[in-house]
Amino acid sequence: MIEMVNNPRNHSSSLLSVLLVAALLALTACGSTSTGENRSSTGTSTEAVAAAAKAVEAGYTGDYTDPPTSGPKPVAGKDIWVITAWQQVRALAYQAEQLVAAATTIGWKARVCDGLNNVNGGMSTCVRQATAAGADGIVLVSVDCAPVRQALVEARKAGVKIASFSGFDCDDPTQDGGTPLFHAPASYSASMPTLADFYTRLGRLRADVAVARTQGRAKVLHVAFHGIAFGEYVAKGFQEGMAACGGCEIVSTVKIAPADVPNIRQKFETALLQVPKANVVAVDVDHFFVAGIQPALVSSPRKDLLVIGNECQIDNLDYIREDKGQQFCFGASNAYRAYATVDALSRVFNDDPVVPSGIGLQIVDKTRNLPAPGTEYLGPVDFVSLYGKLWDGSSR
Repeated sequence: MIEMVNNPRNHSSSLLSVLLVAALLALTACGSTSTGENRSSTGTSTEAVAAAAKAVEAGYTGDYTDPPTSGPKPVAGKDIWVITAWQQVRALAYQAEQLVAAATTIGWKARVCDGLNNVNGGMSTCVRQATAAGADGIVLVSVDCAPVRQALVEARKAGVKIASFSGFDCDDPTQDGGTPLFHAPASYSASMPTLADFYTRLGRLRADVAVARTQGRAKVLHVAFHGIAFGEYVAKGFQEGMAACGGCEIVSTVKIAPADVPNIRQKFETALLQVPKANVVAVDVDHFFVAGIQPALVSSPRKDLLVIGNECQIDNLDYIREDKGQQFCFGASNAYRAYATVDALSRVFNDDPVVPSGIGLQIVDKTRNLPAPGTEYLGPVDFVSLYGKLWDGSSR
């Protein structure tokens, strides 16, 4: 059972609908729609299509590798707090669950604190509660450094070790480029050593799918999450990929902020009507489908659209499986990420350097890499067994 703190039950559904997506990270952007976001070409369409097709085929295989084969003996008896941005978001609750499972496997106690979308400083409250409770370590889930900076400074002074599952450290440009405060920043693989690398690569792979599947004639309606760290990097990678295609164009961009979420279906349908030449819809956050884009696509007469999602949340896997509006997502195993985060924290407790894990990306569609109905995307690596053997000293 997951021990929870900061877990009120009386929030209204209207507030929840506004804040569900906001939970992913602290947000500041305003919603708007812009058209004619053309990108300059850096290569011919023929060259771009060939490069994109090659990247897509490799993307189906994925670039996952096994976890590290060596590491220190875990320090016993540690007490870990997992701090999430908003536990009412299904994906975040699942990530917290997997972090607790990994901590339990390594032999630690773990509890989850709900940052409540930072309402009334909920995220910093969680950090300070963890510090006051004598936590040995904190794991931040969709909580960036900047909104909790002072609380983290206090935690570090008290000897608490800080790890990131999916938050950007204070030295990232999106966090004002200050002094880093994480002992164990998220590090997925040697080829994507930072969160910025990971999300940029994710955006680029999404563009590769658009270019390859349209043979270099993608006319994209881009539904973007602006004003937050991961959204900026996903958009950067996507735009770079589109710019490499001479015959491709982002014909309209719908910018979504938290206040727009209850009206996302209307905003999307309006934008789609305004760009009849669009043949691709690229949505930067899978929850946007759940919030209204998926039913809009199902009811739309536009059945010719190539629809590209993002991070393979469990609801979106069902949409892909059942031909209900979404055709592609990109698997980055949340469970593998949880075990890698706990391993990184274990190394910090031993004063050892953090090493990259083997987390990669894998394209998922109806015919390839789709997990069984009702199950989360886990990826091609048996990370649970491999980390278990690493932590208990068994031979691999």
